[in-house]
Amino acid sequence: MLVDVILISTNYDDGFDMELDGLESSDSEWDIMRKEDGVDQEEDYEDMEDTTMANNENETQMANSNEEMENEGDVQLQSFGLEQVPILQKAIETSKTKKRGPTMLHALHTRKVNEREVIICNEFGQPVGPEEKGVVGKFSRFLGTLARNHSYAPLIYSTWHKVPHKNKLWEYVLEKYDVPEAAKKWVLKTIGHAYKVHKSRFKSKHFYQFKDNKTRWKNRPQNIPEGDFSQLLRLWNNKDVEKRCLQAKKIRMTQKNMHTAGPKSFARIRDKLRNEDPNKELPSLTQLFEHTRKRTEGRAYLDTYDDTARKIEQMKNYKSQEDGSALVDPFTVVMNKEHAGYVRLYGKGVTKKMVKTLDGGEEPYMISGGLMESLKASIELEKTQLLEMRKEMEEDHQRKKAELEAMRMDFNTQRENLEAKMRDIMENRLAGIH
Repeated sequence: MLVDVILISTNYDDGFDMELDGLESSDSEWDIMRKEDGVDQEEDYEDMEDTTMANNENETQMANSNEEMENEGDVQLQSFGLEQVPILQKAIETSKTKKRGPTMLHALHTRKVNEREVIICNEFGQPVGPEEKGVVGKFSRFLGTLARNHSYAPLIYSTWHKVPHKNKLWEYVLEKYDVPEAAKKWVLKTIGHAYKVHKSRFKSKHFYQFKDNKTRWKNRPQNIPEGDFSQLLRLWNNKDVEKRCLQAKKIRMTQKNMHTAGPKSFARIRDKLRNEDPNKELPSLTQLFEHTRKRTEGRAYLDTYDDTARKIEQMKNYKSQEDGSALVDPFTVVMNKEHAGYVRLYGKGVTKKMVKTLDGGEEPYMISGGLMESLKASIELEKTQLLEMRKEMEEDHQRKKAELEAMRMDFNTQRENLEAKMRDIMENRLAGIH
């Protein structure tokens, strides 16, 4: 017997930061909803409960976080068995605990240009390192702080696409990190995703929490100008927007096979598996799917594992046709074709064309142009220094060789003189005997 209950998403104060790149998402469900409504993309209102982490293949990071994904009580309807009610009660009790504030990263924002850390990207322009000291993870959290900065990304815009001056965001990122130009697309996509998530949390805290606009205005956040907050209230009270919100939530509830990879991005996981392979080969999509769907025994999850386990088994048992045709990854057979403009299990910003031309290339890593020029100059300097050292060594060798030759000649002269003296002595002794 099943009973409908309300599941309140919680934050566990575990002391770990949430990396935004761990949220792999697409707009596939939103596209479906837009087609059903007949709404043009430019007129959409991407409120975060509409689009947050929605995609049909569920590369969505649903794990709770006390960082960029600060949970403010987003309510979702789920069906649970009676035996799961204690888990729900525990989740509700946990949600009442005190939560830490959002990540600010003041040290990074006050960093000088000459103190910048280098970000290493893969062939698709996605950050994958350095992993040492958590540099790449902190970089993603840094992008989250920009998305929550009202000066850089005001909440009054209906979609991230309409937020102006994105190049200023990119320029500010370059002031704090040494990032390759190829990563610009990924950086702006990540900030855009964080912007939508922040907007969702903001709406949950300052709109849904209160019953009417009068109470909402009374509890208006101090970090948002009055005019901007007034615009947000008008937007969120719009009936068409409310309708789309409810429809998108319904679509989101159909998600299956959600990954359990945590905050780490698929790009970094893929790179990690490549480095762990003895032959440094990239993991297959099947391997990546199985790796990112592992479950911890004794831990509660929002969805069941039956369908995911069945699909993994199908991938393992798949046998390719023996007709000489090209090898097909079992993942693409079991999970069906890709959506337009989106490639699963690769992370943000990767398209089919990029995979076809770049995947597994001879140069899997890239760094910024400035750093590359600096490295080239450094290599040239070292080369020049080595040539000079070699020249000095050769000159020193010739000098020592000449010294040794002079010593040999001196030794031979002394030996010849000594032999001559010995002969004279012997001759004199022989003459004295006679």
